Amino acid sequence: MNNIFIDQSTERKGNIVRDKLSFIDNVPVFSVVELNIMAACTRSCSFCPVSDKDFYKKIDAKGLLKKDFYKKILSDLSAINYKGKILYSGFSEPLLHPKIDELIQLTKEYLPDTQLEMISNGDKLTVAKLKSLFENGLDVLSISMYDGSHQIDYFSNMIHDANVDKEKVILRRRYYENGNYGLTISNRAGLVDSNEYRAEGEEKILELPLKKVCYYPFYMVKIDFNGDMDICSHDWQKKFVVGNVNTSSVWELWTSDRLHKFKERLANSDRKMEPCSTCDVHGDIIGKESFEAWNTK
Repeated sequence: MNNIFIDQSTERKGNIVRDKLSFIDNVPVFSVVELNIMAACTRSCSFCPVSDKDFYKKIDAKGLLKKDFYKKILSDLSAINYKGKILYSGFSEPLLHPKIDELIQLTKEYLPDTQLEMISNGDKLTVAKLKSLFENGLDVLSISMYDGSHQIDYFSNMIHDANVDKEKVILRRRYYENGNYGLTISNRAGLVDSNEYRAEGEEKILELPLKKVCYYPFYMVKIDFNGDMDICSHDWQKKFVVGNVNTSSVWELWTSDRLHKFKERLANSDRKMEPCSTCDVHGDIIGKESFEAWNTK
């Protein structure tokens, strides 16, 4: 992994993935559930597929995770005594969801031992909303700052005024400074030119598919607002959908033969199938413990 820029938040995520690893009947359980609760964003960043004016025409731009369906997801997770992380992120801006506070509250009712985190660009954040998020049970808010260093003071003042523990709000630099954007870049499985945004000195990736194992599908599940379980958070085009949580439980999909066969190929460093064939994510920075647990079961 020489010359790969590593996001500072990666270590924290890696600790959660390692520490929350558990088993059911000798089967390793995912330790991160990432949810895409909306189909819209307030921004169109050039290094994100949302900047493509045709991208959201391919999906329901008014789509959002319905409260009753969310209860079904939480019930599935409760049935396996899930205690890992639930992450509101995905392909959208979570704060656009009109019932976000209720979703947070429901999560803590069903799964009180989970760590609930949200990644937001902060555009819709106010003092009142910030206070409400944590009062309803949010554990961590990661704010991606794209505009410049002035946002540090802006959000710091908001945190102070809301009387929120500053340790629970992570300010993530996403503007260019000191030769990088503060993030581990990805081409979103072929949708953007990630080489244009790599850190200075970071090697460009010119040949795909990569010939290496990827740990993502071994430690996390990604669920879209319509119930699709995607292979990972980088498959923006949803080229490989494991199944749908409307018709199967989360655990049934996690232990399905379809996903198992996909993992077998990745475990052998085979990325010739979609979406992996066009993906430039190294995929082996965190999650080794989950992969080894699966590979030796």
